[in-house]
Amino acid sequence: MDKVGLFIKCFNSPRLYQICKDGLCVDYYATQQTVMEKWTNMVFDGYSWLITIVTYLSPFIVYNAYKHGLEGPVAIGKFSITPLISLYVVAFILRGSSRCITPAYREFLESHTESISSNSNIIRQSFLNKYDFDFSEWNVDMKATAGVTPDSDIHGEYYVPFILKPFYYFMATWIAKPLAYPGATYPINAIMRKHLSAGRASHMLMRRNMTRAKLETVDNNHIDSVFVDNRAKDEDGTPIEGPGQTLVITCEGNAAYYEVGAFEYPLKEGYSTLGWNHPGFSYSTGIPYGTADGNAIEAVYEYATKELGFAPKDIAVYGWSIGGFSASYLANAHPDIGNVIIDASFDDILPLAIPRMPEWLGSVTKNCCRKYFNLHNVALLPKYQGPIRLIRRNGDEIISTNGHASGNRGNQLLMAVLQSRYPVLFKDQEVENMAMDWLDQTSPVPRRHSVPGYDLEFCKEQLSKSTGPPDMELGTGLTRDEKLILAYYLFSKHLTDCEGGHNNPLPRKYFKMPWKKSDDLTS
Repeated sequence: MDKVGLFIKCFNSPRLYQICKDGLCVDYYATQQTVMEKWTNMVFDGYSWLITIVTYLSPFIVYNAYKHGLEGPVAIGKFSITPLISLYVVAFILRGSSRCITPAYREFLESHTESISSNSNIIRQSFLNKYDFDFSEWNVDMKATAGVTPDSDIHGEYYVPFILKPFYYFMATWIAKPLAYPGATYPINAIMRKHLSAGRASHMLMRRNMTRAKLETVDNNHIDSVFVDNRAKDEDGTPIEGPGQTLVITCEGNAAYYEVGAFEYPLKEGYSTLGWNHPGFSYSTGIPYGTADGNAIEAVYEYATKELGFAPKDIAVYGWSIGGFSASYLANAHPDIGNVIIDASFDDILPLAIPRMPEWLGSVTKNCCRKYFNLHNVALLPKYQGPIRLIRRNGDEIISTNGHASGNRGNQLLMAVLQSRYPVLFKDQEVENMAMDWLDQTSPVPRRHSVPGYDLEFCKEQLSKSTGPPDMELGTGLTRDEKLILAYYLFSKHLTDCEGGHNNPLPRKYFKMPWKKSDDLTS
């Protein structure tokens, strides 16, 4: 690139965060960025904060203008518009000039220009493994061809009169989104920026087998994703059996990111892992409405199967907290995936949302959730009949309606899963009542004591005759005590109790693939 072209490019180029080479990551901001560039970046960050604040205050500004006239807002605009524009232009020029005189940034920019126009994945990934920068200034690596279908179970039932649509959109954008998905708001993204950059640098430094990709959904959102390939092969290219042959797709919580979230759990166990950020989180674009999040996980799944080469049976999906919705949707839409792990999640967002809103907004809350944030896991997950593990945090303070295990909304999700798989057993009133008593407990010991005569061999014998899941006949002809024995066996295989609260990191011993019937029948 000639000097004139480089000079012009400096004025409209991405922000640089980390430079990683020779086994070391250097924080560009702290070590090589000039004082002038630091100052101008602070100016641009200030503008972003100003726009965010004005956006959230706009309803009050409009109301005040309606009550008292436009004189105040017009006067403020006249007083501030010229200084703000002037400061922006000066900062823009100074930042571009500063970047041009910084050798490390010029080297980055030349490499960025070459890589972004290259058709070679090797060149592109080599660049992405060396630099952490503003990922919005990167080309799309894959465009998804599939998304949420009109007949999907993801769609909720609601009643929103046409004249009230702007009001519901306001409620969803200004109120519901910050509460349901705070990670999609500018303040949280800005506060987390340095931590996320450090997390990405850690992955870049520690893992040479990492691939970062930008995926485009069918609704034109861009999803930031990262893949670590732990598939092992022998000298002739034959895959070596091991956990790396299984891909775990991780779905993060409502204020979590792959850079600092659950992405690490399967990696520590040797699995190949694909992490991604919800729409609006970090460098993923859009708003995480239910359908947008569904389209995002569809793009991730398509990338996993078509670009990374994993068969559906070799894919597991792990969803923590609100990420349980993304995982439930994927399991519902693609029932041939191999395994599903749901950690600290819930059956439906409504029982959690309504108590947190004023009583007189109950109807609005319901319709808003069903239209925009229909996180209705119990309508999705039970239709998946493959291996499932539900992890329940015994001290979960977020998804419990009473602060105790008995109020954990994951209980209803577990019961719905078991009833869809073994209806004769778990829709029996006595068994259902006993199962709810088991869910009041946080230890398997008192549960086991409530099942006298527990016989593992009897359970294996019954399962050997079963064709499921689902098995619509399992439990037919059994006595009450036999039903309880078999129900407890299946209950304990699907639920894992974990100590700690909602936001505690998951201890390694709890990240395991779900139970399969064949595990016990062959042992």
